[in-house]
Amino acid sequence: MITLNRVAFTIFGLPIYYYGIIICSAIIICVIVAMLLCRAKKIDTNMPLEIFLAIIPLGILSARLFSVMFEDGLTIADYFNFRTGGLSIIGAVIGGAVGIFIYKFIKKKSFLFLADIVTSVLLLGQSIGRWGNYFNEEVYGNLIINPNNQWFPLAVNINGNWYQALFFYEFILNFIGFIILLAIYLKTNKTGLITGLYFMYYGTIRVVLEGMRDSDFVLKWGTIPISQVISSIFIIIGAAILLGVTFISIIKKRKNQFNKIS
Repeated sequence: MITLNRVAFTIFGLPIYYYGIIICSAIIICVIVAMLLCRAKKIDTNMPLEIFLAIIPLGILSARLFSVMFEDGLTIADYFNFRTGGLSIIGAVIGGAVGIFIYKFIKKKSFLFLADIVTSVLLLGQSIGRWGNYFNEEVYGNLIINPNNQWFPLAVNINGNWYQALFFYEFILNFIGFIILLAIYLKTNKTGLITGLYFMYYGTIRVVLEGMRDSDFVLKWGTIPISQVISSIFIIIGAAILLGVTFISIIKKRKNQFNKIS
């Protein structure tokens, strides 16, 4: 059995965790890829950096707030004790959306236009970030008893027991989603399409995988699995955005046809 060490190294006695290194690396990679995508689409390449500077602080604060509100053993009094762990990606998405909304008013740009830039790379960041859960030995599912299935990455060994490696499943699914959204983003100019697809895709992943998680890692409001509920709302939001994008596309198409006839 391999025993993982959460600490990568120390600086003046302060432990630096693999989780933090991975999350920071994921953010940097997302910014770089977003800048390259903007260059390909002839969008100001400084915009992704500005957007991420706007959303990262709010995303982190919201991720922590979501965690302390719904994680057993944590209270609002633990909010600023970040080093004990407890960040929710769903909370980060909500905080990031608020950041985009604020940036929208500063730059006077469409919210969905800005959101498309972020969501075109967000699944890549989430995919990379899941490896932080590997080093933290968290985000796993049901106990696997059959020895034939006790191998990584189908399963992960936690304290001598084998469990479904949910973090790895999500890593793969998120990366596949990123490739799909990347291809669509480069081929379309429909504002909001990527954002709608992101919410539907990621919401579906979380609804399914949350139902497989070890109960110790399920955030709850009373007995309600809050992450599953909000993920379901993500799906609805994504569907609504896609319907709106489709409706606008049909209206524009008919308007152009009418203008040609006139």
